[in-house]
Amino acid sequence: MHKYQSLIVFLITFLPAIASAQGTSLQNLFKNLLTFFSGTLIPFLLGIAFLFFVINAFRYFILGGADEKAQEKAKSLAIYGVAAFVFLITFFGIVNLLSDSIGLNKTERPCPDFMKGSDECK
Repeated sequence: MHKYQSLIVFLITFLPAIASAQGTSLQNLFKNLLTFFSGTLIPFLLGIAFLFFVINAFRYFILGGADEKAQEKAKSLAIYGVAAFVFLITFFGIVNLLSDSIGLNKTERPCPDFMKGSDECK
């Protein structure tokens, strides 16, 4: 049962959106996920990485001023903070690149070809 838990959670979470035959609910799901990632999660993680870097820079220069071992540990952790910046900014760029290429950053919904004449697509 344990190995199927992630599949069950995935199906419970995404099956209602996938099963909806309208097509726009899945698009809205992706748009909401991208908005959450680029508007909330990535800035929060950038703030955490910045705080992590500042704390370790403080530990390197002030708290570990005389202790070489403490300086090395703080230096390596500060490098991890910088690596987190690079990773998050790259992830942020990839998310925005995908959302722009798919067309999810537009204010209007794209209209499929088979619905061009209907009242829903104007």
